Amino acid sequence: MKRSNIVVVALTVGAMTLNGCSSASPGSPSEGDESGSGGPVSVDTLKGTVEVPANPETVVALNTPSADVSAQLGTTPVAVGTSADELNAWQQGVLDEVADDSLVSDSYDVDVEKVASYEPDVIFAAPWNVTDDAVYDHLSDIAPVVVPKSESTNPDWDVSAQVVGEALGKKDEVEEAIAATKESMKSLGEELEVEGKTYQVISPRSDGIYFGNAAPLELLGLKPGQHQTPEEVNRFTLSAEELNQLDADYLFIWAMDEDAKSMVEDNPSYDSLPAVKNGTAKFVDADFTTAINGASPASLDWLINDSGIEDVLEK
Repeated sequence: MKRSNIVVVALTVGAMTLNGCSSASPGSPSEGDESGSGGPVSVDTLKGTVEVPANPETVVALNTPSADVSAQLGTTPVAVGTSADELNAWQQGVLDEVADDSLVSDSYDVDVEKVASYEPDVIFAAPWNVTDDAVYDHLSDIAPVVVPKSESTNPDWDVSAQVVGEALGKKDEVEEAIAATKESMKSLGEELEVEGKTYQVISPRSDGIYFGNAAPLELLGLKPGQHQTPEEVNRFTLSAEELNQLDADYLFIWAMDEDAKSMVEDNPSYDSLPAVKNGTAKFVDADFTTAINGASPASLDWLINDSGIEDVLEK
């Protein structure tokens, strides 16, 4: 059985699976949704408690992980703050028609008027979307703004998923999806016997080697290697001369261009790195890095089934 089946089973009652969302119209609830009764839902967010109308149908998601969860729970957003060209593998066929990169600029500024044009019932945002209180206040004048409650600008994936489910009146369904995802990850780690082994996830750039957030890999039983701070992004950098400090059992490298790739491969220390010698170093793409850095149940399902990670971990 494909591991994704575990997640699908968890969502069959009162929610639409990710594959089914591709045929749903934006903003439409899933068939058989029984969460429409009752009054507004109180959601505890980064900005305090907000009241979301019961069974919101018109959703705007400023970030893609929120869009992933909303779609998987049966309410495809009417707009998502990204371009169709930048959608990841698990989002293609699901969010193509609602991607709108005018919502959030390359410098992360939110176009409040554009958001308002969609007349949303609820707005999903990441902490980094609303670091400016004025922006948050303007968005709140449009609709309730749901932001994961986290001290980090990059919240834990399960916290982000849970707050979306609560806002949609799908608390039980999202908790089942989170639990199923964790179980799938744990099962793969046990199958491949990786418990206690270390990982590092890096991105080489012209000014150094950056470490990326990869905390979901710990669901497999892996542990962060030297300098790898699980929940932080770009917190620590190495110079090219310090490449030999990449000593983890598994090394995942996101090189954004050929120059970045050469910076690592041509380094005198590269061939002597433990992961390179053992065949457990892997150059990964943007899909892989986003799957763990902007994780959701859908992205982690893709990670363990379609990313090629199993080929690395089984060595």
